Amino acid sequence: MMLSMHSKPWTHLPSYELKTTIMPEESEKRFDPRMHSAEHIVNQTMIRMFHSGRCFSAHIEKKKSKLDYRFDRPLSDEEVMELENRVNEVILADMPVSEEFVPKAEAGEQFSLMRLPEDAGEIIRIIRIGDYDACACIGPHVKSTGQIGGFRVVSASFDGGVLRIRYRLAKPEGRESPPSL
Repeated sequence: MMLSMHSKPWTHLPSYELKTTIMPEESEKRFDPRMHSAEHIVNQTMIRMFHSGRCFSAHIEKKKSKLDYRFDRPLSDEEVMELENRVNEVILADMPVSEEFVPKAEAGEQFSLMRLPEDAGEIIRIIRIGDYDACACIGPHVKSTGQIGGFRVVSASFDGGVLRIRYRLAKPEGRESPPSL
């Protein structure tokens, strides 16, 4: 299968502050490696399709997650289908997910660090999904995109300049729970 990379290089991505909702009683849900890795792929796909930037707000749970983007209109049914297809192409490509650690000053030259907590430290973790996406991140991830499972947009709504995308994942075939980074 040929994977199309309609894109700008990841090193030139616009930066947006990310606010993640964390509810203490549900903190376990937030740290699902499959959902978190899927978030990275959705973000990069939105950038490549719409030049939208990464989501500014995310609520990541094990069963269903939502991402909010600054946007100027609702997505058409065709655009939602294309988003699903492109995200699933990346998942099926079984790209490696890797991490590297770089000094904060060096990371700040290539990536937005606004997503990280203030106490992130002087060494920053960069997560790379093949040659598709890279960004600073503290969350858990799968070791390859093939461990994520099928991606499906549950709903896409638009209100007041905010596009909200809700999504679910199917379990990857033959796997109970993937190992994580």
